[in-house]
Amino acid sequence: MHSRLITGLVLVGLAATPSSRALQQPELPVAVCVVAPRVEPVEMADALGVVPVSRPRLVLVEPLLELRIERPRADTWRLVSSPDQPIRTPLDWPTTPIRPGEPVLLQLRPEEASAEAFAHVHLVGASASRMAQSQRLIDQLSAGGQPAEWLGAIDSALREGDVPLAWALLFAPQIPDDGQLRALQQEVIRRGCSD
Repeated sequence: MHSRLITGLVLVGLAATPSSRALQQPELPVAVCVVAPRVEPVEMADALGVVPVSRPRLVLVEPLLELRIERPRADTWRLVSSPDQPIRTPLDWPTTPIRPGEPVLLQLRPEEASAEAFAHVHLVGASASRMAQSQRLIDQLSAGGQPAEWLGAIDSALREGDVPLAWALLFAPQIPDDGQLRALQQEVIRRGCSD
């Protein structure tokens, strides 16, 4: 029963909005599979996602050599690694929270990409009311701490077509350590950006 629920949740979430690969530009095909926050391809060059939480957890399929977070009127946050110790995710949001309506640019350089080649992912904070509602839900789920409540909230978000919220919940740092939830996370990551 539980494995069918997990498979059903994954299939609904992946079918509702196809996973995306963020590309830098056609002449430099650098792709990364961004699982969370949920993003969609835009104009075959970038990916865009509206984030319902202020501190989204970053989940990518591929390890990175560099991550940059650019924001208007702020210094670029940057993390650089080496090929022998690449950046692996999930990675909790490493800088100041995203504000409602704020545009944020993630620049991602996967392993084996040249030093100038980055995939671009554009994030935008959701409306203030949606972000507040999402945070209240996470706070309520965290207070209860029951895996079944988290699964129910993820399922509800998917049934409503709100995959960004479902994935924000599924990969929230506050999610309980539970076998079913871990299995669902792993299934979503395993399927990644397959079409």
